[in-house]
Amino acid sequence: MNEVYNLRIGDMLYNDRAYGEDNKVEKANIVGVIYKMTPKYIYYAVCARKHNDPDGEHFVTKDNRSKKTTIYNSIRSGSVGISYSNGTKRRRKIEDFS
Repeated sequence: MNEVYNLRIGDMLYNDRAYGEDNKVEKANIVGVIYKMTPKYIYYAVCARKHNDPDGEHFVTKDNRSKKTTIYNSIRSGSVGISYSNGTKRRRKIEDFS
């Protein structure tokens, strides 16, 4: 269980695992940057590429939307990593996600 702080615009979500066509875990770099927040939803843009092919094709999407509770639960469980922009010094710790 990870500590979770309130999210802000500019925070980076990341995951280094992706599932291929045959549902096997592949190494990949997947990064999402939060660019808009509403009271219930977080909007983020995603950039992804294969881990072992740095000059390979990059996949970029935008207008991805998730509920805040889903993002907070994913961070707490460790399935999604978070990089807080400007650190956590002036942020509230989130205890309850409902």
